[in-house]
Amino acid sequence: MINLEDKLYTSTEVADILGVSLRSVYRYIEEDKLQAEVKTATGRHRFTKKNILDFLYPGGAEEKAGQAMPKEAVKVEVKEPKKKEKVQEAPVEETPVEVTPEEEEEEVEVVAPKEEIKVAPVEEEPIDWLAKFREAAKKFDEENAKRVEASAKAPVAEEKETFASITEQEPVSPKSQLFFYRSRLGGLKDIAQNIDKSSRNSGIDYAFTMNAGLSLFKAIKPFSVLHVYIKSKDKDFFERILMLTPSDENNAQLCIMTNDDKDVYTSSEELHGLFVADKTRLLADIRKHGDSDLIEEAESIL
Repeated sequence: MINLEDKLYTSTEVADILGVSLRSVYRYIEEDKLQAEVKTATGRHRFTKKNILDFLYPGGAEEKAGQAMPKEAVKVEVKEPKKKEKVQEAPVEETPVEVTPEEEEEEVEVVAPKEEIKVAPVEEEPIDWLAKFREAAKKFDEENAKRVEASAKAPVAEEKETFASITEQEPVSPKSQLFFYRSRLGGLKDIAQNIDKSSRNSGIDYAFTMNAGLSLFKAIKPFSVLHVYIKSKDKDFFERILMLTPSDENNAQLCIMTNDDKDVYTSSEELHGLFVADKTRLLADIRKHGDSDLIEEAESIL
């Protein structure tokens, strides 16, 4: 009986042990004569000692005496893959064997030089999984970029539609963005005074609008939110100076309206020591963002 190690053998090693060509080993697998213990994700076969012995001795290793070897193993020296030492031939029945033309061809391949036997099989070719992964990642990034681009265009269309409903004489810029905050400085009066003081000391433009702006023209009903225009580049400055924390609209004390249109600030007026947007812009803002009572009050004042 052949002395084999308990390990996993490759298809090439099994071919050397059986003394047949690699193509014959594949044919035995296809005909279900030779069982493979493992088939890897890349399609490679791995065989155990038991797989090889079951092929050599179909009747069981303990009954190997008197059992016939597979036809192609006749008169072949079986070698272990590492030690390369010849082992004693398995006993063969002295009965006539009818050999088909195909099997005669296989016998010729057994005695061929090793260089012809050790032809790399198709299954041994490596698969570049990294390249496949990069290709999939690139495709995902391209599709994601298209989705982001499409979503970025949607607000622009909505914004244009909103401002198209405003009359031409109302100079409301589509560049304005609203940000709501609460301040740790105190009440609305403290916040307004700090906006004016910080802006004058730093040479920064601002202009109050909505309820805060209207209250500088005439006393109005109490309100809970200051609305002020500033340039977008100055937003971080005011967030720091006024000790602001983001808030929702219902609980906010301050609404910063960023607008980089210089006309907003050059046309502003100074009332009671504070800057307010011009009357046309102030009325347009109130009509857009205010309720019916505030709109009615503004139209009567302005």
